[in-house]
Amino acid sequence: MSRAAVVVVGGANVDVVASSAGPMVARASNPGKIRISAGGAGRNIAENLARLGVPTQLLAAVDAHPMADAALRQAEEAGVDVSGVVRVPGQGSYYAAMVADGVVEWAVSDMGACEALAPGHLDAHRASLQGAAMVVVDANLSPAVIERAAAFTGAGLCVIPVSTAKAARIRRVLRRASLIVLGADEAAALSETRIASPDDALRAAVSLRAGPGCTVVVTMSGYGLGWVAESRIWTDALAGRVIDPSGAGDAVAAVAIYAQLTGLDVRKAAELAAAAGALAISVEGATHPGFSLDALYARVRASA
Repeated sequence: MSRAAVVVVGGANVDVVASSAGPMVARASNPGKIRISAGGAGRNIAENLARLGVPTQLLAAVDAHPMADAALRQAEEAGVDVSGVVRVPGQGSYYAAMVADGVVEWAVSDMGACEALAPGHLDAHRASLQGAAMVVVDANLSPAVIERAAAFTGAGLCVIPVSTAKAARIRRVLRRASLIVLGADEAAALSETRIASPDDALRAAVSLRAGPGCTVVVTMSGYGLGWVAESRIWTDALAGRVIDPSGAGDAVAAVAIYAQLTGLDVRKAAELAAAAGALAISVEGATHPGFSLDALYARVRASA
């Protein structure tokens, strides 16, 4: 793989997550834990890819704040090239969530810095984008930047809808995608169907598939994930305690990207993706510091 095997254009932010062991009481102070850590779909995916040994560059914009610098430093220490990240003073790059019993009950995303990223910034990195084996874009970006990134893509394009509120931003580039990784809620919104079962998720994935060369991966929380390419595969979620639900989908996305780059067998790829999700939720924070191929294979073996 080349130095810029993957260029990720997307969100990089600081996560503030408050968690409670039981149901939260509205308009009251609930006992629990609060953690502040690195986050952002694009940043998380880039860090996970680097831990898998994939040369990865991140193009993003963050608030000019020491906490944002710490989030980027974590990615850089994992091996991500963050030289293409710009600071936008006074614009948000924060995600706040409230988690009860391992489930995100409420969340607020303040991604002003990411949305302020201009298409011109991508113009300066056009050679990297065109030379990459895969370009990844997430829906934290403005539609104009998403479309510019897609236009510069020389090979594979992976799109990450992020949330139901932002999924429509990537609709215009869906037909160009070689890989789409999304949760059941985003799949339901984009396919305009109801998803209540694994079969529903697989049907939605089929409807979103751009063509013969496209793979669609739909995650469905505790049920597992669907992998739709030339065949349809459903992989059940791996059992394990949920410490922090953040970043599971981003870990799955990193494995899906790795699988496309390396030609990994799709059934094995789906198993490793399920293991990636399980690994991510087993620790506090949006990424697992021990994320690696060896760790993923070990997690698959442990579930057999």
